[in-house]
Amino acid sequence: MNYNELYEVLKERFENKSTFEMAEDLNLTIETIHFDSQKGNLLHGSPTYRCDKHNLEFSTNEDKSHIFYGLPSVDSRDYDIECNKSFDYYILKRADIDRAEGSIIFFHGLNEKRWDKYLPWAYELAQRTKKAIVLYPIAFHMNRAEEIWSDRHAMVEVSNFRKKNFKDNSDCSFVNAAISSRLEAHPQRIFWSGFQTYSDVISLVKSIRANEIKSISTDSSFDLFGYSIGSFLSMILKMADPEGIFKDSKLFCFCGGMTIDRMFPISKYIMDARAAIKMQTVFAELLSSEFKSDRRLGHFQNEELHQQESWFKMMLRYNYFQKQRETRIKEIQSQVKAYVLEKDEVAPPMEALNTLQGGYRSIKVDVEIQDFPFDYSHMVPFPLTNKIQEEVTTAFNAFMTSASDFYNS
Repeated sequence: MNYNELYEVLKERFENKSTFEMAEDLNLTIETIHFDSQKGNLLHGSPTYRCDKHNLEFSTNEDKSHIFYGLPSVDSRDYDIECNKSFDYYILKRADIDRAEGSIIFFHGLNEKRWDKYLPWAYELAQRTKKAIVLYPIAFHMNRAEEIWSDRHAMVEVSNFRKKNFKDNSDCSFVNAAISSRLEAHPQRIFWSGFQTYSDVISLVKSIRANEIKSISTDSSFDLFGYSIGSFLSMILKMADPEGIFKDSKLFCFCGGMTIDRMFPISKYIMDARAAIKMQTVFAELLSSEFKSDRRLGHFQNEELHQQESWFKMMLRYNYFQKQRETRIKEIQSQVKAYVLEKDEVAPPMEALNTLQGGYRSIKVDVEIQDFPFDYSHMVPFPLTNKIQEEVTTAFNAFMTSASDFYNS
């Protein structure tokens, strides 16, 4: 099968799946696992904000600083979004393996609502590595996102509101309307949603260790795969290594690996200019003031109090904490690989080199730069256009060979 054919077959199987789907002709099983997040009390709108580790409560007055647009579709408080707290994740593995001895936790990109484009990637990884691929949704993405955020009619209303009221804005669209509005209203959502996901992943690993997931061995290894913003989250997990979970893990970054200020997400598919600029401005101010205006976030970014969680701030801006970040990356250099695309304007290859190999190129992280012989983008690295499927399939196989060889080595 070429790439497009594989995509269509997997998409159909995934959409028609039950709790457990066996696709013998593909040597594949697709398993649906329900998950209840336990970290919703840190999200915007929670009745109380607490740090259980230090038995510390924080004021809820921060809620008053949020921008509300008068549009119920995007004004909802994070704590009240039930689908973000109770949701499903998915495990793809080879059907000829009863219980996988290894697993790869797979993170998607920013502003994603469907797993479709990732299914061929996960499928080939499962086939080539014999590991279980855990498709795990980042908070407020995929099936953890409100359905209305994907409703064209409702989001056109939001997009038109942003175009009308913010004349200097660009790249507004119904696709990015929800995330743009929410991140402009409260850029710190990037941390709190990431921290919820970070905590959820720890619980996920514990559930496997406790023999609650029958398709993955209790002694499983846990590798990481991150695409775009998923690479950012994966880097934090790898550097922080909560509870020693990822000490021996390998991390493969696709179209990512750089600090978040060296990514350029202004796109009709990701976020509009106003949201992106607000996010970068707020985090620059918070870093330069040592989080004085946000006591709660400052607490969780204090490396003496929250050593692991504070790796978030060290991946925010390239020129901040560079020495600490590069020292840590050097410690894990043999366990990290990046695969980046020459014409990627959202995650430029040079920025992956700057972050992962260091300003003086003294870190030996393998950064593989490729340029496919067809029109591609950060959002669509492998187009489904029929007339170029031979070239796309060749490029996809090269990408999968690079990733699987890294995991298998």
